[in-house]
Amino acid sequence: MKPVKVGLLGLGTVGTGVVRIVEGHQEDLQSQVGSPIVIDKILVQNVNKSRAVNIDPGKLTEDPWDIIHDPDISVIVEVMGGIELTKGYILEALARGKHVITANKDLMALHGPEILAKAQEHGCDVLYEASVAGGIPI
Repeated sequence: MKPVKVGLLGLGTVGTGVVRIVEGHQEDLQSQVGSPIVIDKILVQNVNKSRAVNIDPGKLTEDPWDIIHDPDISVIVEVMGGIELTKGYILEALARGKHVITANKDLMALHGPEILAKAQEHGCDVLYEASVAGGIPI
């Protein structure tokens, strides 16, 4: 099975949690998706900073375009926050045919229709439920 390669934008508290979940629940994820899930590259502010999770230093980059322009990465998980810069990264990722998962409430509130239209235009998914309903008991 060919793995699904993920690019992670951000490795703070939420990004660290994403890494732990993907690594710790690989069997469940693989049975749900049908392929292994691999976090292939991670955008950080400082590649030399010590981390709360053990990461192969070769996966770290300070350049978001290393992830967005990588043809092998098919899913972008955005947990870096911010609005305009992040919006640009997500729109470019969608234009390159990458699916996007974001926890960015502000971004989706301000630019959700534009992002969703770009996703539809390029046949991509944008998943964001946690960013708008995370505090609501369902």
